[in-house]
Amino acid sequence: MGTSTSKGQPVTSHGDPTATHAREGEISHADEPSASGNLNKIRDILFGQQAREHDRRFAQLEQHLIREATDLRNDLKRRFESLEVYMKKEVDAITSSLTKEQEVRGESVKKLAQELTQLAATLDSKARHLESQAAQTQTHFLQQLTERTTELATDVRSRHAETTSALDQAVHDLRAEKTDRSTLAEILLEASKRLSNDDANTGRT
Repeated sequence: MGTSTSKGQPVTSHGDPTATHAREGEISHADEPSASGNLNKIRDILFGQQAREHDRRFAQLEQHLIREATDLRNDLKRRFESLEVYMKKEVDAITSSLTKEQEVRGESVKKLAQELTQLAATLDSKARHLESQAAQTQTHFLQQLTERTTELATDVRSRHAETTSALDQAVHDLRAEKTDRSTLAEILLEASKRLSNDDANTGRT
């Protein structure tokens, strides 16, 4: 009857020719497929449980990594979506602010342009009014000057005519009455006074 040593190799009695023949047969057929299958079975018996445990752990680790990767991908997706929404809101807010500011500035520029236009129109109207008043004043002044000059000329001619008439009358009286020299001197003196008074009145006017 055969037993196993500590190394797992079968041994038989040295005096048993059948055992010797069987051992030689196992050695001669060690490279055949059946021998390989036996080795695999032995290996499965010795290490199968440990291998299955490793496979199970590797499968659990793989599932855990897959879950972690999925969770990380979902978290990143949520974060990117949140960031995209935030950036969109910020861009919209900045765009809205810039649009409002542009509208306010546009209204300010438009209002300023209207005010400048109104100011220009007012200044032009005042300039025309002042020009019209100046023209009217100048016309009125020239008219008054002309009228005054005409009046003065008429008065001078009238006084000159009166003086000439007085002198003619005096000369006629002298010739008619043949007055003496003293009377003639008085007449000439009176005429001279009249002429002086006429010249003085003309200068004051």
